[in-house]
Amino acid sequence: MDKVFGIFKGAAGLAADANAIHEFFKWLRPRVFDAICSQQQQPHLLQVGSGGAGSAPAGESRTAALHQINGRLQKLEHDLQLIQSTTSTMYDLIDRLEWHSHKETEARHLRQMKDVVYDAEDLLDEYNYYVIKVKVDASKNLGQDRMHEPFLEFLDSVNFSGNFSKAQLVRPETCRVLDESHIFGREQELKELKQMLGVHGRKRSRPAVHTNTTEARRMELPVLPIVGMGGVGKTTMAQQICEDEVVRKHFDCIIWICVSDEFEVNKLTKDALESLGVKSQDTDTRDTLMVNLRDSIKSKKFLLVLDDMWDDVLKDEKGWRTFHRTLSNGLDGSMILVTTRSSKVANLVSDSNHYELKGLQDGVFWNFFKLCAFGSVQSWSNNSHNRPELQRIRPELERIGRAILPKLKGSPLAAKTLGRLLKSNLRIEHWEDILRSELWTLEQEETDILPALRLSYIYLPHHMKRCFSICALYPKDQRFEKEFLADIWVAQGYVEAEDASSCFDDLVNRSFFQKAAHQDGNNKYVIHDLLHDTAQLVSKNECFIIQHVSDLAKIPPKVRHLSIFTNGNIRCAELVYIFTQNKQLRSLVCNDSYQYWEPFAPMIDGWFKELQNIRVLCFDISTVRKLPESIGNSKHLRYIGLLGNSTLETLPSSVSCLYHVQTINAKGCVFKRYPQGFSDLISLKKFESMCFIYNKDKDKQCLEWPIMWTTPDEQLQMTEEHIELLPHWNLEHLTMKYYLGKFCPSWLRPDCLKMLISLKLSYCKNIQSLLFFDPLFPDSEDSKNICHLEVLDIQHCPNINWQGLVALPSSLRKVILVNFGHSTDHFGSCFRGLTLLTYLEIQCEFLMSICISNLRSLEDLHIYQCSSLTSICVSEANSSRPVGVFSFLSKVNISLCNAVLSLDEFLMPAYMPVMKTIHVESCRKLALLPIDELHRFSCLEVLRIESCPNLNTRRIMTLPSSLRKLSLLGCPSIEFIDNSHLASSMTLKGLSLKLISCPDFISIVGAISVSEIQSGYIDDCPKLMEMTQPFTRGHYWYVLRNHT
Repeated sequence: MDKVFGIFKGAAGLAADANAIHEFFKWLRPRVFDAICSQQQQPHLLQVGSGGAGSAPAGESRTAALHQINGRLQKLEHDLQLIQSTTSTMYDLIDRLEWHSHKETEARHLRQMKDVVYDAEDLLDEYNYYVIKVKVDASKNLGQDRMHEPFLEFLDSVNFSGNFSKAQLVRPETCRVLDESHIFGREQELKELKQMLGVHGRKRSRPAVHTNTTEARRMELPVLPIVGMGGVGKTTMAQQICEDEVVRKHFDCIIWICVSDEFEVNKLTKDALESLGVKSQDTDTRDTLMVNLRDSIKSKKFLLVLDDMWDDVLKDEKGWRTFHRTLSNGLDGSMILVTTRSSKVANLVSDSNHYELKGLQDGVFWNFFKLCAFGSVQSWSNNSHNRPELQRIRPELERIGRAILPKLKGSPLAAKTLGRLLKSNLRIEHWEDILRSELWTLEQEETDILPALRLSYIYLPHHMKRCFSICALYPKDQRFEKEFLADIWVAQGYVEAEDASSCFDDLVNRSFFQKAAHQDGNNKYVIHDLLHDTAQLVSKNECFIIQHVSDLAKIPPKVRHLSIFTNGNIRCAELVYIFTQNKQLRSLVCNDSYQYWEPFAPMIDGWFKELQNIRVLCFDISTVRKLPESIGNSKHLRYIGLLGNSTLETLPSSVSCLYHVQTINAKGCVFKRYPQGFSDLISLKKFESMCFIYNKDKDKQCLEWPIMWTTPDEQLQMTEEHIELLPHWNLEHLTMKYYLGKFCPSWLRPDCLKMLISLKLSYCKNIQSLLFFDPLFPDSEDSKNICHLEVLDIQHCPNINWQGLVALPSSLRKVILVNFGHSTDHFGSCFRGLTLLTYLEIQCEFLMSICISNLRSLEDLHIYQCSSLTSICVSEANSSRPVGVFSFLSKVNISLCNAVLSLDEFLMPAYMPVMKTIHVESCRKLALLPIDELHRFSCLEVLRIESCPNLNTRRIMTLPSSLRKLSLLGCPSIEFIDNSHLASSMTLKGLSLKLISCPDFISIVGAISVSEIQSGYIDDCPKLMEMTQPFTRGHYWYVLRNHT
């Protein structure tokens, strides 16, 4: 191990002095600039300044300068790639060492490895900072892009990707044999589980009919998962079930398989066969094994226990299905019992009947704890007369034990482990120490450190270990929001932004986090106290919480994550010193609120001056008047959390140098100004203040102005200033909500957003124009730049002026326009060129007609509240419509269009061959609707006509055999439904029928059979005669198939 460590130190030697890379970049950048500019202007010699470690001699030629640059680039590239690859390997070694970190030598190596990896990561981070800086500088000089070409080529050549193989880990196996004769306080749970296994219940009868084969198999071989956190007693419960005499008599055989290792079907099958006494050969194929297992259980009612099933099975769902089907050959009453910590596993193996095994209840748990700690449930043991000292101190020990008990949260494993530790030393002082230290400061043997919880931690992937262990930065019972922790993990570089949410879900699924009490809301989570102890234990040299003055002397020498939760009981002057001694900090959380600004200001300034490697910084700003310019020194900073409410009105200008910053959380601030260069923060993903929310997810950007605490004039100025200074690099999706400005930002143009795919604006009530569409005017030479826009969604922006617009981008695939501004009726012609459009939703008061003849890709059409609309054109003047012109149109919704007189020329079956849904509602003047042609819509499934009182009464409605749902509401002119044209083999089976307020409706010709109707509702149809029982007006009826 020392040899490996030495090799890594040699490879990462550059990490010892991160200033080296800073000095190199400082030397490099002006020389690249001078060399290229000199080449562009005249070939005279470069005039290079003298002095400094990196300076070149005066008179150095351009060629020599470039040669020198290339040489240093190559050396730097080699060093960086070597560090990166070695660091990746080091992660694997750290994982292995954590298995033996309870041993002193391995623990020392582990600390050393982590320290060096931290240093290497800092160096690589330093490099990445300058990568971003150079690219930002290049973007500001679009006409001089070439000056950065040599360096940009180098940047692209350094590929930081570290793929490394994980060590194969072997989980300890469980067995069927119960190592204790009795499980304490679980009698009720045992009874319930036995009943769920069918041991005491009546024999289950199989359903007479199975409509789904998979469901039938699942019913034939039920799976009962026992779900609970590690250490709660799942395996012990399963063992007790297997040893129960009644259970053993109920089943012909009991098969126990400890899954633990990777879920591998062949291995499980072999283990099952071995448990049944059937030998298998190593050369047996999966098919052979499956056949042997199927034959072995064919005449048996068995109970199969799959103990300790981990998330590995989620990677092989097909394997699980295959294994499950093989077992379905047993006799009726066979069962599978699964124990798992993962709710995802439980959901996979069974859709229902999960059994959650919780911690022991208080009274039972206290008795169990006493049994573990004293060897007896009774307060006075029968053997206590042999130990008079125990009689004397037992009441005091029980008092301490009761104080310890709530920390164990009902976990039998925790009670057993801690109880045995307490039992080993019955001195009051020993028990008091454990009570105060809460386990994590204790020197313990391997078998005494809550093995199940530690095992759960060790088996986490490396990135998830880091995500969990950093939670030790916060005190116990801290409530977390998912988004907050995800942002912290991303800021630390533990996970990518797109993986953070799933990482959190995985930790919840593994019971590392659990839902907080309901009063905290559904979005809060908490870490179990014992798991918090585990987090503190595994990160004891990296994370530390300052809660008392005495803690200042206990800070680990190379602590990386530090938090301050003292309720203001430590003076600022006492805290300043610790930052000068712990410059390697990556996280600092100061939850204290200081009453006066003056003593707090120097401490904040010290943070930014001393903590050069800080990535996460959260502190209370209730008394903060301004932030220091020294914040620009923290170039690794990624997460800034400004807690509390403040009068802070702006950010320091040096913030624009924080190219790594991803999140600025300032919910209690109303920023009235933003520093110049704020748009240079190209890594910024989230910015939230009291009056503005900015959210960028990869290529998606959402801007929102939720509330304002300022005057209307200030609001207008602030919103326009906000949006003008925001980063907008390589945007593909832009969303703006509640924007109060009159004008769009200058960068909302095709030449600045060439990659834009989606543009969404909602509730921007003052905006007057969209520069983005200006190039679409006929005389524009840039109209081709908009070809990438696919989604246009504008809702409740009533002041946009569309005058003069003659076309929308032909690349559009989805358009939603709801209360989107004002124009003349010519706007309807702007849809002519949208041949790729699949979805159109429009609500517009000024639109009198709309032409959709060229929308050949259209699938969904929604037109509503178009009060001036009189016609929907499906063909140009003097042109014929080809059959199937709308080959993909399957859904039409037309509602609240009171000026429309006819839909005959639009809803024609020949032109809409795949139409599935037609919804016409509240079109008061609609007289012509082709209800007599409906049977020609061969794919029509849903038809709803509502509140159309003027429909032509001379037409008889005909229905296609494909129809599944028919609703007629408030249509007095419809008298008949004629389905006599349908052959007997084309009846309307499964029809859902609703007839309401159709006073002239008389009958259904060729009456629909009652057995064919799935559900029906009829009300206020007084003339309806030909509808037989069981129908009664005003009620629902559900008629099941094959019902007699």
